[in-house]
Amino acid sequence: MPNFLPKSSFARSALIIGLVIGLSQGITLWFFARNAYLPGIREYARLTALQAELVFQSEGDASLSRRLGETTGINAGTPPELRRPESLILSRPVVERFRDEVSELLGEAATVRLEDERQPVLWVTAPSFGDRWLRVPMAFFRDYDRYLLLGWGVTVPLLAVIGGLLIARSLNRPLRRLARVALKVGRGEAVPVLDDSLGPTEIQAVNRAFNRMTSQLQQSQRDRALLLAGVSHDLRTPLTRLRLSAEFLNDEEMSQGIIADIEDMDAILDQFISFIRDGADEQPDYENLNDLIDEVAAKYPGEQLRIRQKDLPRLMLKRLTVKRMLSNLITNALKYGAAPVEIDTALDDNALVLVVRDHGKGVREEDIPLLLQPFSRGEKARTLSGSGLGLAIVKRIVDMHHGEMALDNHPHGGLRVTIRFPLTGQLVQPETLSAGVR
Repeated sequence: MPNFLPKSSFARSALIIGLVIGLSQGITLWFFARNAYLPGIREYARLTALQAELVFQSEGDASLSRRLGETTGINAGTPPELRRPESLILSRPVVERFRDEVSELLGEAATVRLEDERQPVLWVTAPSFGDRWLRVPMAFFRDYDRYLLLGWGVTVPLLAVIGGLLIARSLNRPLRRLARVALKVGRGEAVPVLDDSLGPTEIQAVNRAFNRMTSQLQQSQRDRALLLAGVSHDLRTPLTRLRLSAEFLNDEEMSQGIIADIEDMDAILDQFISFIRDGADEQPDYENLNDLIDEVAAKYPGEQLRIRQKDLPRLMLKRLTVKRMLSNLITNALKYGAAPVEIDTALDDNALVLVVRDHGKGVREEDIPLLLQPFSRGEKARTLSGSGLGLAIVKRIVDMHHGEMALDNHPHGGLRVTIRFPLTGQLVQPETLSAGVR
């Protein structure tokens, strides 16, 4: 069964408040009609039946009929142009109830018509009256303006719903702000401290708990960054000594092997430093992605790359950071895949699209999500050596520029990396993902 309930708490609050107020108004009108109108209708029905007996029967008391008419205003007369009950809306229940009461007292079916004035007047006839009518002014309606009742029935629920929506809005605004800040925390961005002195006590408690959580997360990120930076920095000195020692070895083959291992370790340390320093100190500027691709591709042999570029608009990019992203993509494709590496750029659905594909064996589908996690690597067929940070660094740079990144296996073999940068038509500043650890 489809769910017809609104999705947002604001709309649900409006629906619930509307239903409660509508039910309350209905019960109030029912109580008001039963205790205010119904007794008056019954009383005037008895007086009408009594006056009909005095006026339209030959043995009726004329003096009593005259005094009753002077007191109640119920007299015989000729009606003007009258409205049928079917054409009424607000007065129809009153007319029909009065007709039923009079018919029961007279013992025959009565006909009732309404003369729609400021104070309603009913005209009553029955078969025993012949062609004559009784004019019955409904004096008890004098104190109850039906238009005033209509205004009350509409205005009160409307004001109540508006008040309820304002209350719901005051609760939803801090929740929406909390959701926006939580998304920033999830991306590793620096977040402002939420004000824990405004709003209901429950919202204040949530803001205080959230501020404590973000503070602890930022401290954890700072500790991790300091640990990685310290380890990376401290390992450089012994690696340099080992390289110098290896160069003086008499065994050329062993010397080259040790130097190659040291170079691999040095590359891993470079990735550690790149992972920690994600471009926080670099200022973005308008750049053309095709130009950056050409600059990075110039460092690789031409036969290893196939570049197909479409005309692209300039974006706000961090130049060196994006070049590091491109270098990681190409290096990862050549190291773990196979040449040639295809690099394609295009525009699609208001986004700039970059696709990098190698011609290797690809990876298992279950390993694809792991490739974007720091220090996680795919199957051994693609993992010769390395830190497992290459694609994780790329993912952080893409997120920094408000982009999206997806991995999949190309139908004809090889891993395909698809990156989309949004074209908003506005100045979109890249965010610093590790600003919280600076």
